[in-house]
Amino acid sequence: MARKSSLAVDATPRCTACGREHIVKNGKNVCGHQQFRCRAYGACRVLHPKSRETAPERKDEVLRAVATERLSLRAAERVFGVARHTISRWLEKKPKAARR
Repeated sequence: MARKSSLAVDATPRCTACGREHIVKNGKNVCGHQQFRCRAYGACRVLHPKSRETAPERKDEVLRAVATERLSLRAAERVFGVARHTISRWLEKKPKAARR
């Protein structure tokens, strides 16, 4: 019987929904990341999803280009690689006084 080192860290993954340790691999998602399924709860999820939040500096850069350089939404989409729908949503959330 092999002994565990006292320095070994118990790194058993846990379900992000219920916190139990009884999870199994369950294929990959569209992006190619490994998904896991909780046998107790039944949830299928990626254990450590990446944040989809855009940096505030990047948002300001795109909005400044649209407002001051008079770029169309399509042009801003091509230049910055951000969807038109996202840019228009950012513009709606920004106060009208700050848009100018």
